[in-house]
Amino acid sequence: MMQAVEIDPRRFCKGGQSWEVRDDVAAFPRLAHEFTQGELFCRVIGVADASGALSFGIEIRGDVTLTCQRCLGELPFTVGIHRMLQLARDETELERLDAEPDCETILAPAKLDLVALVEDEVLLSLPMAAMHAEGECPT
Repeated sequence: MMQAVEIDPRRFCKGGQSWEVRDDVAAFPRLAHEFTQGELFCRVIGVADASGALSFGIEIRGDVTLTCQRCLGELPFTVGIHRMLQLARDETELERLDAEPDCETILAPAKLDLVALVEDEVLLSLPMAAMHAEGECPT
């Protein structure tokens, strides 16, 4: 199992740091319950713009296998996530940024686990019920 990778998000972004990993889905504690097999490449890059705004560039990609809820067979699934996630300094900034279209924002905690962040993003990208299309389940 992959260990937590805790960072100070403000320092990570201001320093333009990055973290990346390529590993089997079974290494991610929460993803191991969702996928039967596969590998993910994950990259998180800290970004600070000229105005001092902080954000994460998140890239997650890979081919994995889910279980079809209709036939319980294997269901190939491609993960392809490319997202900018802004960090808000306080609740007021969070509300202001959330009101902007196409802006995804979180309140910057004192410590952030990058493995948990990646897992959250992947879990949010999954279909509500993973199923083959009607009539496409293997017999």
